[in-house]
Amino acid sequence: MSWLLLAFSSAVFLGFYDLAKKKSVQDNAVRPVLLLCSVFYALLMLPVLLLGNCEPLTLHDHFFLMIKSVIVGGSWLFTYSAIAHMPLSISTTIRALAPLFTIMIAVGFLGERPQVMQWAGIAVCVCSYIGLSLAGRKEMGHFFSNGWVVAMLLGTILAACSGIYDKLILQRMNFEPLTVQVWFSIYMCVVQFLTTMFTWFPTRKKTTPFQFRWSFLAVAALLIVADRCYFLAVSDSSALISIITVLRRSSVFISFLAGILIFKERKSKTKFFAMLGVVIGLCLISLGR
Repeated sequence: MSWLLLAFSSAVFLGFYDLAKKKSVQDNAVRPVLLLCSVFYALLMLPVLLLGNCEPLTLHDHFFLMIKSVIVGGSWLFTYSAIAHMPLSISTTIRALAPLFTIMIAVGFLGERPQVMQWAGIAVCVCSYIGLSLAGRKEMGHFFSNGWVVAMLLGTILAACSGIYDKLILQRMNFEPLTVQVWFSIYMCVVQFLTTMFTWFPTRKKTTPFQFRWSFLAVAALLIVADRCYFLAVSDSSALISIITVLRRSSVFISFLAGILIFKERKSKTKFFAMLGVVIGLCLISLGR
């Protein structure tokens, strides 16, 4: 299957994953939600390991996968916390900024040089986020000084770092995609367990109470499929991480519409055109390759 088609398939499942994630963290304690979603993810992937379908790894290899789990764990902590306190139509639009950060990192550390059309796409996205800030003020106060907006941006930057890291381990170090996914899920449980025990458990009675929801299982299942498509796409030697991240962020369409239609978030022409501008900007970035 083409890596472009795999990236688009990943985007579709990511869109529905965002819906399940919003349902899971809404009025709920974020850290134990992350822990249980990670546990479900790992349990669903465990048969792959037990049946011997993973390639053997050295201690050195495991170290690289642990680093990936720490990066993604930090991204999840910031983004899940933000999503719990922000309209889905805004949080997922901010999340669509990840390809911009990916290009910046690729330029700074991998020696890639964006084309003129890519720089045009970056400019369109920046202008769109100014428009998004105007729409966001009506729902959240001053946009860029809002702590949850900052958290979403930090999570997005870490997600971009994770994308670059994935390219390194899958393309340059030739890790097998399924092996990466299985061990990533196991180490993610460890990361989330430690985070929950040290940052939530001691003060759990003073914070938002935890509620178990069956949507946790949906989060894990949808993310497994989205990640499987993504890892296969990135592992293709001809795949470009900048285009893959652009295609994956097209999931914003599903999340944006669901935020308005399902979660009854405020409709806004400014928000709609800002979201559309982000998509146009990302398309320009993609076409610039």
